[in-house]
Amino acid sequence: MDTTALKIFYTKVKNLLYNKSTSAMDYLAYQASIKTGDTDISFSSGRTIYYLGENLPPRIARMVKWLKRVHKINSVLICHVSGFHPMYSNDDSFDRVILFRNKWHMLRVLRDLPKPDLIHSFGPKTFYPDTARQYMHGTKFIYDMQDVLAIYFGLGIDIKWYQAEFPHERNVLAFSDGLVSHGLEPIPAFKSYGIKEKPKRLFFPLLCDDDVFCENNKELQSDDIHIVYAGEIQGANRDKKQFGNVQFFDLIEIFAAQKIHFHVYGAPNSFKLFEAEYREVEKHNPYFHLETPVKQSDLPQALSQFHFGIIPFFTSNTGLMNEKNYYSTALKLFNFIEAGIPILVSEEIHFQNWIARRYKAGINIRKSDLEHLRPMIEKMDYKAMTADLIRERNKLSLKKNIGRLYKFYEDIITDK
Repeated sequence: MDTTALKIFYTKVKNLLYNKSTSAMDYLAYQASIKTGDTDISFSSGRTIYYLGENLPPRIARMVKWLKRVHKINSVLICHVSGFHPMYSNDDSFDRVILFRNKWHMLRVLRDLPKPDLIHSFGPKTFYPDTARQYMHGTKFIYDMQDVLAIYFGLGIDIKWYQAEFPHERNVLAFSDGLVSHGLEPIPAFKSYGIKEKPKRLFFPLLCDDDVFCENNKELQSDDIHIVYAGEIQGANRDKKQFGNVQFFDLIEIFAAQKIHFHVYGAPNSFKLFEAEYREVEKHNPYFHLETPVKQSDLPQALSQFHFGIIPFFTSNTGLMNEKNYYSTALKLFNFIEAGIPILVSEEIHFQNWIARRYKAGINIRKSDLEHLRPMIEKMDYKAMTADLIRERNKLSLKKNIGRLYKFYEDIITDK
């Protein structure tokens, strides 16, 4: 077993043991009605929304920041301690942050807190949201979906944690009072689970944070081209069926052969596990640069240093179902737009490709184009492309669109 695999195994065992050992204590405290001690919360006015899930994705803090500015909501984040990363939060998004350690601790927190107007739960994992939904019966509950597991490899996949999640995922998709979707994944997900009576739904794209818009006055020189990727990275020995699109060793060589600089900002929650492997490549390749992760609010400024963003996800790289490639979306797409840099985006991730081209932000690429990218880039009118992108991105403003989410909240809360 290689060093990275050992680290991953150790992390999984440590988290499992922590969950098991603390669950016994919290179960007894729950049965004895012992308070958690961190739930003394009161607000004088405004809607109170609890944001709840296992792993905090950066999109939640971005949305909440604008909700608070425009509509003055009260926001409480309830998140698993292992899934909370400060780089994915904003200082001004949440009035309180409460971290739970296991199911019983979460239920203690929910029991002790005052009842909210609404719980806005988030995925991709659904065990804790579904548990909260059932426990808080009578409280309005919505599920914020992205990365729906059912459409990765199908319901028959032989991965134990997927099989454990599927019943909870079906429950939140079928029985929530409302669903917020950033992409089109509900379309195949409802079909996979055989859900015919669907909850109220809001299509609310990830959109762009107006606070971090960057200008682009760079010149594109044919002998100094810089492309950047931001997001999950994985090591060479990981299962290619699951992670082939985020193993970048072949792409590093392809770009180096064309003397194109390739920069990677690994996601903070995966960077440390695989840093050493990519640092070793960086030592011997002057065209590859592994950048240190930055917090979400600083990411667009960091990305704006480079000429192009890239989303090089292709069906032949993994065993993902066509539905996943077709319907999915990712925040990196909007981070590149915020940075003011055009995106080289695979034509095989159809929905993301459509958004990029619809808002003048993307250049369509095939996998076969990667080895001939330099001549393609040299023919581009870079100034015109960036001017179009910066003009069109205002249509994707979170500030302008956040009222749609608040209205959805009100519709769910007032629906008898």
